[in-house]
Amino acid sequence: MADENNPEAVLVTEEDFETMKKNLIELNARVPELSQELHRTRADGDFSENAPLHAAREEMSKLQSSIRDLETQINNAVIQSNRNDGRTGLGSVITIRDANGNEREITLVSHVEANPPTHISIESPMGEALFNRANGELAKFEAPRGEIALQILNIKN
Repeated sequence: MADENNPEAVLVTEEDFETMKKNLIELNARVPELSQELHRTRADGDFSENAPLHAAREEMSKLQSSIRDLETQINNAVIQSNRNDGRTGLGSVITIRDANGNEREITLVSHVEANPPTHISIESPMGEALFNRANGELAKFEAPRGEIALQILNIKN
Protein backbone atom coordinates (compact mmCIF):
# COMPACT_ATOMS: atom_id res chain seq x y z
CA MET A 1 0.00 0.00 0.00
CA ALA A 2 1.05 3.54 -0.76
CA ASP A 3 1.36 6.61 1.37
CA GLU A 4 -1.24 9.37 1.22
CA ASN A 5 1.29 11.91 -0.11
CA ASN A 6 2.08 9.76 -3.14
CA PRO A 7 0.63 11.48 -6.24
CA GLU A 8 -0.40 8.01 -7.47
CA ALA A 9 -2.29 7.25 -4.24
CA VAL A 10 -5.76 5.73 -4.64
CA LEU A 11 -8.00 6.43 -1.64
CA VAL A 12 -10.17 3.41 -0.85
CA THR A 13 -12.21 2.04 2.00
CA GLU A 14 -11.26 -1.28 3.58
CA GLU A 15 -14.23 -2.79 1.73
CA ASP A 16 -13.00 -1.39 -1.61
CA PHE A 17 -9.52 -2.75 -0.93
CA GLU A 18 -10.86 -6.23 -0.23
CA THR A 19 -12.99 -6.06 -3.41
CA MET A 20 -9.93 -5.08 -5.44
CA LYS A 21 -7.92 -8.00 -4.05
CA LYS A 22 -10.79 -10.40 -4.74
CA ASN A 23 -11.10 -9.11 -8.32
CA LEU A 24 -7.36 -9.57 -8.86
CA ILE A 25 -7.57 -13.19 -7.69
CA GLU A 26 -10.47 -13.78 -10.10
CA LEU A 27 -8.59 -12.19 -13.02
CA ASN A 28 -5.44 -14.20 -12.30
CA ALA A 29 -7.53 -17.38 -12.15
CA ARG A 30 -8.58 -16.78 -15.76
CA VAL A 31 -4.99 -16.71 -17.09
CA PRO A 32 -4.37 -20.50 -17.17
CA GLU A 33 -7.70 -21.13 -18.88
CA LEU A 34 -7.00 -18.49 -21.50
CA SER A 35 -3.45 -19.79 -21.97
CA GLN A 36 -4.88 -23.21 -22.76
CA GLU A 37 -7.28 -21.62 -25.25
CA LEU A 38 -4.35 -19.85 -26.94
CA HIS A 39 -2.41 -23.12 -27.12
CA ARG A 40 -5.42 -24.91 -28.58
CA THR A 41 -6.11 -22.25 -31.22
CA ARG A 42 -2.42 -22.16 -32.24
CA ALA A 43 -2.62 -25.88 -32.92
CA ASP A 44 -5.42 -25.25 -35.43
CA GLY A 45 -2.88 -24.34 -38.12
CA ASP A 46 -2.87 -21.30 -40.41
CA PHE A 47 -2.13 -18.27 -38.23
CA SER A 48 -3.04 -15.67 -40.86
CA GLU A 49 -6.70 -16.65 -40.99
CA ASN A 50 -7.18 -18.11 -37.53
CA ALA A 51 -9.88 -15.82 -36.09
CA PRO A 52 -10.17 -17.78 -32.81
CA LEU A 53 -6.41 -17.35 -32.27
CA HIS A 54 -6.60 -13.59 -32.88
CA ALA A 55 -9.61 -13.31 -30.55
CA ALA A 56 -7.84 -15.31 -27.83
CA ARG A 57 -4.71 -13.15 -28.15
CA GLU A 58 -6.79 -10.00 -27.87
CA GLU A 59 -8.64 -11.34 -24.83
CA MET A 60 -5.33 -12.31 -23.18
CA SER A 61 -3.95 -8.84 -23.86
CA LYS A 62 -7.02 -7.21 -22.27
CA LEU A 63 -6.84 -9.57 -19.29
CA GLN A 64 -3.14 -8.85 -18.71
CA SER A 65 -3.81 -5.11 -18.98
CA SER A 66 -6.64 -5.36 -16.43
CA ILE A 67 -4.39 -7.32 -14.08
CA ARG A 68 -1.60 -4.73 -14.36
CA ASP A 69 -4.04 -1.85 -13.77
CA LEU A 70 -5.55 -3.53 -10.72
CA GLU A 71 -2.12 -4.42 -9.30
CA THR A 72 -1.10 -0.76 -9.68
CA GLN A 73 -4.27 0.39 -7.90
CA ILE A 74 -3.71 -2.10 -5.08
CA ASN A 75 -0.05 -1.09 -4.72
CA ASN A 76 -1.07 2.59 -4.60
CA ALA A 77 -4.07 2.07 -2.31
CA VAL A 78 -4.38 4.14 0.83
CA ILE A 79 -7.12 2.84 3.10
CA GLN A 80 -9.24 5.61 4.58
CA SER A 81 -11.20 4.98 7.73
CA ASN A 82 -14.40 6.80 8.64
CA ARG A 83 -13.88 10.36 9.80
CA ASN A 84 -15.05 11.45 13.20
CA ASP A 85 -14.40 15.18 12.87
CA GLY A 86 -17.80 16.06 11.38
CA ARG A 87 -16.39 16.52 7.88
CA THR A 88 -17.12 14.48 4.79
CA GLY A 89 -14.76 11.73 3.74
CA LEU A 90 -14.61 8.45 1.94
CA GLY A 91 -17.69 6.44 2.87
CA SER A 92 -19.66 9.44 4.15
CA VAL A 93 -23.39 9.39 3.47
CA ILE A 94 -24.37 12.98 2.73
CA THR A 95 -27.75 14.65 2.38
CA ILE A 96 -27.45 17.50 -0.12
CA ARG A 97 -29.76 20.18 -1.50
CA ASP A 98 -29.39 21.64 -4.99
CA ALA A 99 -30.25 25.19 -6.14
CA ASN A 100 -33.82 24.07 -6.97
CA GLY A 101 -34.40 22.90 -3.39
CA ASN A 102 -34.27 19.20 -4.31
CA GLU A 103 -32.74 17.01 -1.62
CA ARG A 104 -31.07 13.64 -2.05
CA GLU A 105 -28.68 11.35 -0.29
CA ILE A 106 -25.36 10.30 -1.80
CA THR A 107 -22.38 8.29 -0.61
CA LEU A 108 -18.79 9.38 -1.29
CA VAL A 109 -16.81 6.40 -2.57
CA SER A 110 -13.63 5.57 -4.46
CA HIS A 111 -13.78 4.98 -8.19
CA VAL A 112 -13.97 1.25 -7.42
CA GLU A 113 -17.48 1.59 -5.96
CA ALA A 114 -18.74 4.58 -7.98
CA ASN A 115 -22.29 4.09 -9.21
CA PRO A 116 -23.99 7.43 -9.90
CA PRO A 117 -26.29 8.96 -8.93
CA THR A 118 -26.16 7.48 -5.41
CA HIS A 119 -22.47 6.52 -5.05
CA ILE A 120 -20.22 9.36 -6.19
CA SER A 121 -16.48 8.97 -6.71
CA ILE A 122 -14.30 11.37 -4.76
CA GLU A 123 -12.26 11.71 -7.96
CA SER A 124 -15.25 13.16 -9.87
CA PRO A 125 -15.84 16.94 -9.94
CA MET A 126 -18.89 16.54 -7.69
CA GLY A 127 -17.06 14.20 -5.32
CA GLU A 128 -14.04 16.50 -5.11
CA ALA A 129 -16.31 19.45 -4.29
CA LEU A 130 -18.10 17.51 -1.54
CA PHE A 131 -14.95 15.98 -0.01
CA ASN A 132 -13.70 17.35 3.33
CA ARG A 133 -16.73 19.60 3.88
CA ALA A 134 -18.85 20.27 6.98
CA ASN A 135 -22.61 20.54 7.56
CA GLY A 136 -24.05 23.70 6.07
CA GLU A 137 -21.17 24.27 3.65
CA LEU A 138 -21.78 24.99 0.00
CA ALA A 139 -19.88 22.82 -2.48
CA LYS A 140 -19.48 24.21 -6.01
CA PHE A 141 -18.18 22.47 -9.10
CA GLU A 142 -18.25 22.83 -12.87
CA ALA A 143 -20.48 20.52 -14.87
CA PRO A 144 -21.20 20.45 -18.60
CA ARG A 145 -24.33 22.54 -18.00
CA GLY A 146 -22.45 25.12 -15.90
CA GLU A 147 -21.59 25.64 -12.25
CA ILE A 148 -23.54 23.59 -9.74
CA ALA A 149 -23.82 24.45 -6.06
CA LEU A 150 -24.86 21.88 -3.47
CA GLN A 151 -25.51 22.58 0.19
CA ILE A 152 -24.53 19.90 2.65
CA LEU A 153 -27.44 19.28 5.03
CA ASN A 154 -26.31 16.17 6.91
CA ILE A 155 -23.24 13.95 7.15
CA LYS A 156 -23.17 10.36 8.40
CA ASN A 157 -19.67 8.92 8.72
